[in-house]
Amino acid sequence: MKQITQKEIYRKHFRGNDYDVRFSDLPKDIQENDIIEIIREDSYYSENNSYEAYTELVVLREVEETDEEYQERLNENARFEQQNRKKKYEYFLKLKAEFEQFP
Repeated sequence: MKQITQKEIYRKHFRGNDYDVRFSDLPKDIQENDIIEIIREDSYYSENNSYEAYTELVVLREVEETDEEYQERLNENARFEQQNRKKKYEYFLKLKAEFEQFP
């Protein structure tokens, strides 16, 4: 079954603490069901790491995964299951050998 995924369709970075996000900052092709995230980060200063304050505007759109993405996800899941089975079997053989040493 195909899954609904979120695709980032727009990102805009603003410098400074006091930036107001305005309607005009949004993309023109925004849709009714798009998700709008506004991320604000205060400035931070330390000896090892520092960064300036910023505001980030992100617009996400929920879309159904494509046939290629769906097939890739199924293949990845199958590879993961195969690796998991192999590791379990190797662990089983290790435990079996360990317990066979005792009468």
